[in-house]
Amino acid sequence: MTILVTGGTGLVGSRLLPRLVEASLHCRALVRSGKTVPSGVTVVEGDILDPASLVETVRGATAIFHHAAILRTPNVREIWRANVDGTRNLIAAARTHGADARFIMASTGLVYRENSSRPSRESDPVAPERDYPASKIAAENCCNRAA
Repeated sequence: MTILVTGGTGLVGSRLLPRLVEASLHCRALVRSGKTVPSGVTVVEGDILDPASLVETVRGATAIFHHAAILRTPNVREIWRANVDGTRNLIAAARTHGADARFIMASTGLVYRENSSRPSRESDPVAPERDYPASKIAAENCCNRAA
C-alpha cells in the first residue's frame, strides 16, 4: 500500500504522516521545494497547481489523502486557485495516472454556520462566511462530481 499525502507539511498532514509511518505504511508526500517531512516518508517535490508535477506523484498510490490548501492569506484569488483548481488538478491526475487510488479530501468545519449554538453535524446546511470555507465547499463539489 502506498499512501500519498498532499499538504504533508501543513496542520493536518504534519500530524497524519508520522502516524502512517508508525503503522508501517509506505507514505509519499507532495511538498514544495525546501519543505521537509518526517523520516520514512518519500518526498515528491511538486505543486497541486502544476498538473505535470502530479503525474508521478499519484502513480502507484493506493490512497490519496488530500490536505493541501491555503487558508491564511489576504490574496483571495490564491485561496480559490489552490483549494479548487488544485483539487481539480489532483482529481484529474488521479483519474488518469492513479485510477485505483482511493481519494480522500479533508474539508473544514468552517463550512457550517460559525456562530451556531451547538456543534455542527454533517447533515447541517453549509453556510460559509469567508472565502476559505466557500472554496472548500467548491472543492468538495469537484470531488462529488468526479465520484
